[in-house]
Amino acid sequence: MAAEERVLCFQRKLLEDLGVFQGLSLEIEKYLPVVTSSSHILYLNRSEAEQDKRYKQLIPYVLIICDGKILRYRRGRGGQETRLHGLYSVGIGGHISEEDHGLFSKCLGYQDGMRRELMEEVAIDEVNEAAVAVINDDSTEVGYVHFGVVHVLHVANESVVGRRSGIVNPEFVPIPEALKDLAGYESWSRFCLDQLDLLLSKAAASGVAVPERVT
Repeated sequence: MAAEERVLCFQRKLLEDLGVFQGLSLEIEKYLPVVTSSSHILYLNRSEAEQDKRYKQLIPYVLIICDGKILRYRRGRGGQETRLHGLYSVGIGGHISEEDHGLFSKCLGYQDGMRRELMEEVAIDEVNEAAVAVINDDSTEVGYVHFGVVHVLHVANESVVGRRSGIVNPEFVPIPEALKDLAGYESWSRFCLDQLDLLLSKAAASGVAVPERVT
């Protein structure tokens, strides 16, 4: 029998000490260094982490931008999170497993895990991105046990394809089109699209190429 996946988490109390918020927060500098610190993160069996509200699972959520367009896809049945099936998403990424930091690494490593997860999901060989926001949504069962880190990544061309069955019909759509109707998106994507201007501005300030305007 295959060993159960173990996923990267931190104690919810840490978030409570920093200040719980609902939705998207641009205070990335306040939260990210703390919740990804090697002294605070740990790996738990995924089946336990999904049910144990004392912990938050760290999830990279990467917005991929190309020439004024954003990568969008539907959540397919191949994804393990059944509560998101069929919804649009603009966030690429997922749980960081214990295997992501490598057999010979001494560091648990959120950043390395994020990059490996992204390269497994889509056909990207190099990752030049900026972390711009964090997401917390305690309004749903699935949201209560997850914590998102929003990254913006610029790619030079649209030859990115879904590598997993959980990513259905990936395509780059003009950003104004992506913003037209948010009702069909998962909640984290709605949070990001609602404040996309600010997210892209923050990414640009970090040196990531983004469109000058999104509308």
